[in-house]
Amino acid sequence: MPPGENGDGESPLQVIGQLAGGIAHDFNNILGVIINYARFAQGSVPPGSPAAADIEEIRRAAERGVGLVRQLMILARRESGTQVVFDLNELITGLDGFLRSTIGEHIVVERRLEPDLWPLADDPARIEQILINLAVNSRDAMPGGGTLTFETGNAELGPTETLANPGVEPGRFVRLLVTDTGIGMDSEVASRAFEPMFTTKASGQGTGLGLATVYTIVTQAGGMIDLASAPGRGTSIEIHLPASTTSRTAPPRPSQAAPAGRGESVLIAEDDEAVRRVAERILETAGYRVTSCPGGMEALELLDDRGTHYDMLLADVVMPGMRGDDLARRAVAMRPGIPVLFMSGYSDDAPPSDLGPTTGRVAFIDKPFDAGALLERMRELLGA
Repeated sequence: MPPGENGDGESPLQVIGQLAGGIAHDFNNILGVIINYARFAQGSVPPGSPAAADIEEIRRAAERGVGLVRQLMILARRESGTQVVFDLNELITGLDGFLRSTIGEHIVVERRLEPDLWPLADDPARIEQILINLAVNSRDAMPGGGTLTFETGNAELGPTETLANPGVEPGRFVRLLVTDTGIGMDSEVASRAFEPMFTTKASGQGTGLGLATVYTIVTQAGGMIDLASAPGRGTSIEIHLPASTTSRTAPPRPSQAAPAGRGESVLIAEDDEAVRRVAERILETAGYRVTSCPGGMEALELLDDRGTHYDMLLADVVMPGMRGDDLARRAVAMRPGIPVLFMSGYSDDAPPSDLGPTTGRVAFIDKPFDAGALLERMRELLGA
């Protein structure tokens, strides 16, 4: 029986799913406000000052909160992500900065990467979550130092190798092996390692979600995961993920400065006042002209005024009274061709891409977002 499931009523994962669905939208709104105001404040204090360091700690704490919500959503099986074809080796080497700042100099990181590794087709952010959770777990298992090793390879698995994993189809797999020289686990702890909320760490030092999140991501991807550990002999986690049958896509564009607006007029419909103020500040600072309102009915009244012009509608998906997608359908009927950018910290239903015969361009951005992400998405939607 998979971790977290039992025959007595609701499973822990179902409970976590209900909890995540209820809090994610509001919690991501709160975290987005904290992250963005921390960035605003960083720009007004001298770099390297004690205040700058304090603000950075606030921002990092909020980012950890974002990661926790993301893990809850993954465990609740309510987040699928955007699938692209990518190289796992590049994802591993791209973690250098994270490992330096998080793992610590007392731990040696080794990489044994297959140079001709087959590509993966998945959401890179989800696979990165696997790498980060395993790295953090290994760090905690080596308080006195040790070695953390990432190893990759290609594997052809037949029916015999996949027989113990229902739902896993034989074929080509990318193999990831993560090992540490830490304190290890006894057989009882190892047998429960993938259970949600199970942890042997002291209060405040772990959530018990890390390995459960890894297990969920791997199984959702049609892969397999195995754990081997013994007290005093470290831990080894072996993962097989289905290899992509298509060629690798082009690498992502290098990050650039956030694109500025050119005086375009944006109508914001967002019920959370703090989030609305953050979006206003980001857009106005970047050169957009902004009109905002707290809901769908107010937005329709503004759109009904033919003396006004709007180049874009930025609408929260989940709002009381009128959802953002309902607002957008009526908006494009009133203002044919107006681009719509949806934003949400969580929604059971993805916003539609086709809002009717007069639909303009439609896009979506996850909350919490920072200024760079919002401005990049705005520019993409409005056209370079």
